[in-house]
Formats: sequence, structure tokens, C-alpha cells
Amino acid sequence: MKRSALVSLLALLLVVPVLGAEESPKSPWSGSLGLSFLSTTGNSDTRSFGAEFGLKRFPDPWGLELNVRFLGSSKNGVKDAEDTFLSLRGNRNLSEHWALYARGSGERNTFAGFDLRTILEAGATYKALTGPVHDLSFDGGLSWTREEPVSLPSLSYTGAALGLAYEWKISPTSVFSEKVRYYADFSDGSNWRIASETALKAAISTRLAVKAEYLYRFTNQPPPGYLKTDTATTLSLVASF
Repeated sequence: MKRSALVSLLALLLVVPVLGAEESPKSPWSGSLGLSFLSTTGNSDTRSFGAEFGLKRFPDPWGLELNVRFLGSSKNGVKDAEDTFLSLRGNRNLSEHWALYARGSGERNTFAGFDLRTILEAGATYKALTGPVHDLSFDGGLSWTREEPVSLPSLSYTGAALGLAYEWKISPTSVFSEKVRYYADFSDGSNWRIASETALKAAISTRLAVKAEYLYRFTNQPPPGYLKTDTATTLSLVASF
């Protein structure tokens, strides 16, 4: 009896650590919050602030991605830049390489000439590379755009949307990414736009990372009095959860 009890106890002590070592199922959700701030005084009095929030559900087979970004700056107490952007995208995997997507976005940037630009689009995604080091995908679909310029009547038009998304896992702690989107207007061939986001992120802990990002916007036919090109460079601290 004593020997049986001892064997049972030893077996229990061996089994419990194994059960405790089993990893809990990985959550399909992930998120991030990034903040950046710059202040100078003296010969130049400037302030700049940036914030971004991302929430993502990995497709299995349905996926969802939310992105919110705000950039603002002032010089000598006068606001000279402000950009607010929000996008929501849904994905439905069809196979390892193909998926369907629907995306809606809204942006306000009066310094670029518009109070609000709303875009709805839907189409297909082809995943040319799926890791583990490189991820590359292409989007193609139809879009509907409504613009409310600062000093002109609002306008709406249908067009095409093309996109590219690339990610390179340089090391276990650093990632390079590139996203490009192109929009065309079926009613006016001169009215096209392109936007890109180039970023390099390096982890400094399991939850924190430093991110350098370059935003490029080109509008071939901007409102009168505004430039075609807008750029922004940010360095931010990003927390993941």
C-alpha cells in the first residue's frame, strides 16, 4: 500500500509540471499604441505630437484591422500641421494565397486642402510570400471616394484601388515594413493619388519598441493653392499588447 501511494505521488509530481508547461492558446488579437513628442525652445519654439493605435485580428478565416493616427505640430504658438487618419479593414481568407477584403478610411488634413476624405473599397488580395522571413501581398479592387475640400464644393467619384504590403523580419527583434496604396478616378485620369508608409521597428523589451516611420503622400491634382507632395517623419515609442 505504501509503495503504491509513493508511486502514485511520484507520477503526480511528474505529470503536473508537464501540464503546467503547456502553452495556453495564442490569442488571435494583437494591438499597439505609439507616442511621439518633440519640443524646442530658444531660437525656435516648436511643438510636435504624434499618436497611433492599432488593433488586429489574424484571419482564421476572418480578420479585422483597425488603425488610427494623429500628427500635429505648431511653431511659435501657431499650428502649422495637423493630420487625423482612421481606417478599418476586414479580410476573409479563401486559401493560403488568396483573400477578399473590404476597407473604409477617413482622413482630415486642412493643411493639405481637405476637411474630410472618405474612401470605401473592396477587392481581392494575393499573398505572394507568406513568411517566415518575408511577407508580400498585393491588393486590387474598386473604390468610392468622397472629398470635401476646404474652399471648393464636395465631390464623389468611383475608381480603382491598388495596394502593396511588404514585411521583412530582419531579426527576432527588428522588422522593416512598406505599405503603398494607389487610387485612380475613373471619371478623370489626372485625379490620382499615391500614399506610402515606410517603417523600421526595433524591440527594446518584450512589450516596448522604437519605431522610425516615413509617410509620403502625392496628389496629382490637389486643390488650387496646395502642393502635390506631403511628407512626415516620426520617431515613436510603441507598446504592444
